[in-house]
Amino acid sequence: MTIPQLVIQTLKWYIFCIVFTLMSRGRCRMLRIMCVLVLAMPFLAGCSGGTATTREGHPGAISALPADTVDPRALKHFVDGSTYELESDFAKAILEFQDALRYSRDPAIYFALSRNYSFLGKQSLAIDAGREAVRLSPRALDYRRNLADIYYTAFQLDSAAHQYEQIVQIDSTDASAWFALGRIYETRKPLRALEIYEQILTRFGPDWNVLLQVAELYNKQGQYAKAAATLLTMKHLDPANQPLQRSLAQTYVKAGNYDEALKVYTELLALDPGNLDYTADMGGVYLLKQQYTEASKYFEPILSQDSVAIEVKLRIGQVYYDQMQRDSTLTPLAHSIFEGIRSEHPEDWRPYWFLGAMASLAREDSGAVANFRRMTELASWNPDGWVGLGLAYLGKNEFGEAARVLETGQRQIPNDFRLNYFLGVAYSRLSQQGDAARALERALQINAEDFEATAELAMVYDALKRHGESDSLYERALRMTHPSRDLALNNYAYALAERGTQLERAKEMSEEALKAQPDNDSYLDTRGWIAFKLGDYAEAERYIARALEKGKEKGEPSATLYDHMGDIYFMLGEKGKALEYWKAALKSDPENAGLKEKVSRGSL
Repeated sequence: MTIPQLVIQTLKWYIFCIVFTLMSRGRCRMLRIMCVLVLAMPFLAGCSGGTATTREGHPGAISALPADTVDPRALKHFVDGSTYELESDFAKAILEFQDALRYSRDPAIYFALSRNYSFLGKQSLAIDAGREAVRLSPRALDYRRNLADIYYTAFQLDSAAHQYEQIVQIDSTDASAWFALGRIYETRKPLRALEIYEQILTRFGPDWNVLLQVAELYNKQGQYAKAAATLLTMKHLDPANQPLQRSLAQTYVKAGNYDEALKVYTELLALDPGNLDYTADMGGVYLLKQQYTEASKYFEPILSQDSVAIEVKLRIGQVYYDQMQRDSTLTPLAHSIFEGIRSEHPEDWRPYWFLGAMASLAREDSGAVANFRRMTELASWNPDGWVGLGLAYLGKNEFGEAARVLETGQRQIPNDFRLNYFLGVAYSRLSQQGDAARALERALQINAEDFEATAELAMVYDALKRHGESDSLYERALRMTHPSRDLALNNYAYALAERGTQLERAKEMSEEALKAQPDNDSYLDTRGWIAFKLGDYAEAERYIARALEKGKEKGEPSATLYDHMGDIYFMLGEKGKALEYWKAALKSDPENAGLKEKVSRGSL
């Protein structure tokens, strides 16, 4: 279309809109006729095989209809429907467009009908009409945009993406369609989204919003160097944007490019010398570079000021806490920082958490208990305190106290997975298997895919002789990918051995577990016990002997190992040795009634 034609078309369009407005007020019959005549003008018509020319984005936008080829009755209903659409009376507009379809199956009518269904929230009907408009006029971009938008609103993202893909194939210069396509793919196909955004940047040049999406996607993908390069491009577009520069520095840190991060922070501090966030970040980079003296130059002035907000000091402390797990020499300094914060802010729960966590890492049980207990008093709503305190008691094998603490926390925060899980563990160690089962069942209701809870409940069900449920959970655990899968293999194999069932499979599982931990005394015991159940007592003796040896290296072997060796020697006919091992087992577990009976009668 030439420029003069475009000007004339625009003028005609304004005349058309004025006519519609007057007509909608019922001024005169002649105006309705004028409207029909305007609609009949070829330059207002949207050719069925070409690109529709409609105004977008406003409920009052109307669609063009090829008046020269349409039944006048269809045209009348289309005009009336468009009038109602301009008045936002979409229900009446739909009725008119439906009547128009009785006389003409023009795509413009389907397009108008689709829009009005969408305005009323009837997305399924809007999709049906929109699809028909696209089918009849596949190169009409407005029709496809309308259908894509409706699909998006209806959360049919694959279908929306397909329409935008078609739009950019028809018109590769449509930047908005490219961008919409990228946004759809961000969470579903991030690599495809990146490809699209890169195409946008190549085709249309640097764009702030596109670059921002690219940087975020690279960050989510862990491609920090590429994310930093993108942010650097954004910095060139807006060199005075300090939050952007800080984000760039932080991304350099993630990428391990500490020197570039320091350059950016140096620029930021030159712009705002008193900014404590920049100062703390700068010290953090030097800490990561293990230049501790340099780091302290930035941290000490902040930590020494009483007026500095606790959040800033906590962030410095956390930097040390994170780094001390790589370099234990920083532990005293990290501890000192949090003690100072605790002294200044004794009613804030956060320093107590860090101090409790550090005490747990150092196996300082009393320190862990004291700090986590105080945290539960200050922030009873926070499950971290109850979990930390419960774990401190579990680590000391004080299962009763652990259960009491975790019960209290679970009552206050009933839907926390960890509280229910560790409470189940505590009950299980107390041999309160019914209570353990209920707690672990609640944990799995909260997180059905957790490996530890699944394997633990399987073991509890086995102790309760609910073997079918136990086996089902073990099978589910073994289908999961988890670093502790060998533990589930061992426990399941032992459970089958105890019941004397599926012994060959139990043997295979036990051997697979031993490949992961060949010196684990418990795993060696399981393999030996399976051999015992299979009647191979010589092999059983070899495995249990190794298990006892490894157990002695760790301290005192378990009563179970002595008991199993006693059973093996009894079956080998060496009753004296059998009695010797049974007595050793009873010494380790003096309340075991089964062992007392064996020792008493001197036989199995």
